[in-house]
Amino acid sequence: MKRLIIALALLFVPVTSGLAQDNLVSPETGISYDRLADLLAREQWRQANDQTFDLLLQVSGRNAQGWMDLESFKTLACADLQIMDRLWTESSGGHFGFSVQLPIFLETGNKPGRLIDDGAFDLFGDQIGWRKDSDWVVFKENLVFSLEAPEGHLPNPRQQYEVGGNRLQFTTFAQRLVECEIVKSAN
Repeated sequence: MKRLIIALALLFVPVTSGLAQDNLVSPETGISYDRLADLLAREQWRQANDQTFDLLLQVSGRNAQGWMDLESFKTLACADLQIMDRLWTESSGGHFGFSVQLPIFLETGNKPGRLIDDGAFDLFGDQIGWRKDSDWVVFKENLVFSLEAPEGHLPNPRQQYEVGGNRLQFTTFAQRLVECEIVKSAN
């Protein structure tokens, strides 16, 4: 009987494909990342992308508003960003994550916390697949929610359907990633 109970209990344990369960609660905010870990382990990329935005709202205290202003990006808790990034990078084999996006952002001529020119941000969008044929994609319809997507394609830290015109917010977000030392680890 005891073995049956244990076997049944194991059926309801979330799949986390090797992700450490002990580091899924932020020491800064107390927010749990169990659901995100489970979605990512199951490669439910679209739901994980939506969950990531919901978590960013929660971390920034902007649930009621349903959107993030510039100041929200500046004050995101580093521990939470590190957990989100770790979950995304580990689950995707280093294909997705904020630490994957940041080097691409820099390599395309952008500067964290500083607006350079539209061309550099457009190039970043082109490289990670957020732009196609010189236009910003409508996310819910045109993002690629699989590992077939370009490197750094996910997560999209914006709730809007289009990124175009939000250069200042992503640049501010990139500055916070630098401050929080969200960097791609050497494999």
